[in-house]
Amino acid sequence: MKSEHLGFLLPAFLSIGLHAAAVAHAQAPDLAAVIAGLQRRHAAVESIRAEFTQKYHAPGIEQTESGTMYMKKPGLMRWEYRDPEVKLFVADGRNTYLYTPEDRQVVIQRFTSEDLRGTPLQFLLGQGDIRRGFEVSWEVVPALGAAEYLIRLTPRAAASEYAYLVIACDRGSFDLRRLAIGEHSGNISEFLFRNLQVNGKLDGKQFEFKIPKGVEVIRLDEK
Repeated sequence: MKSEHLGFLLPAFLSIGLHAAAVAHAQAPDLAAVIAGLQRRHAAVESIRAEFTQKYHAPGIEQTESGTMYMKKPGLMRWEYRDPEVKLFVADGRNTYLYTPEDRQVVIQRFTSEDLRGTPLQFLLGQGDIRRGFEVSWEVVPALGAAEYLIRLTPRAAASEYAYLVIACDRGSFDLRRLAIGEHSGNISEFLFRNLQVNGKLDGKQFEFKIPKGVEVIRLDEK
């Protein structure tokens, strides 16, 4: 996805079980088996609904937003932001729409499922081969009985829009709980997910957007 739309957001994310870093590697689950389980789980994802908190960390900037997100293969998305500002982001398979009611403004940009490839959001929808697309390693070696696996994924593609991902997934279901994106600039973005529902029925109308009357329309793809 176009980075200007996502405003990606890490921090306390890496503080999870820091004592686990001292745990002997012999106690850790097999990384290859964990990645295989994660691949199987996410390959089966057709749709996602979740409450999210989105954080962005950059020099002099600490930004937090929250709301509800819906995603459906191959590239349909709806992000309803409630706090601190109400706004709506919709991807309908042809374009993205970022609507800010307070500003009475809609920003439109061309976006198809093909544009999702190579972005962090591709991972959410279980697209692509993890081993083929990333170098994988433990971010923190998991302690016995830990509730989550914390894994670093470094893109193999030299031209990737981001430097790495750090994911936290449930060690039982392999459902994604957190996703952090390290940008080449050093800035860090993070998504924390709650009440995750996988493969629930989503109404296709949720991914449609009608431009409200009287708003300013900005089309980024126009020359």
